[in-house]
Amino acid sequence: MPAPAHIQKETIDRFLTAWKNGSAQDTIALWSDDFEQRLLPLSLQQPSRPRAHAEFFYPKLVNNLTNWKLDIKHMVHDTDNGTAAVYATSSAETPIPGEMWTNEYAIFLSLTEDGSKVKRLEEMVDSAFYQHFFPKFQKYLAEQGALSS
Repeated sequence: MPAPAHIQKETIDRFLTAWKNGSAQDTIALWSDDFEQRLLPLSLQQPSRPRAHAEFFYPKLVNNLTNWKLDIKHMVHDTDNGTAAVYATSSAETPIPGEMWTNEYAIFLSLTEDGSKVKRLEEMVDSAFYQHFFPKFQKYLAEQGALSS
């Protein structure tokens, strides 16, 4: 049985605040131990990633975006299933010359049964942006030596 609505809402609100503030650590702190992240659409052919992978990569992304702006357009909370869907747009400057971060999302959060953590995050991203930007970003990280831990 899912947690009461107010507990779920507090967790979702904390997640959205951390995302809006561009705080990788505050976001990661809300992930369950068995957290999984998946990029959508499926045509991107990205597998589900466990917490360890997301925890390694996410700060590298967030910490390389400056003047981060997130505009949450719409949010739907399904208390019966402990889930939420959020539509948002974002923009930021990147360390890659001539490249701006401009992404559009629909994220789907699934909470733990107690409602205190995010168990699964599915991110429907702008596939054209993803396919254009991420190879350049991965190259940048490799050149900086940031892909090794």
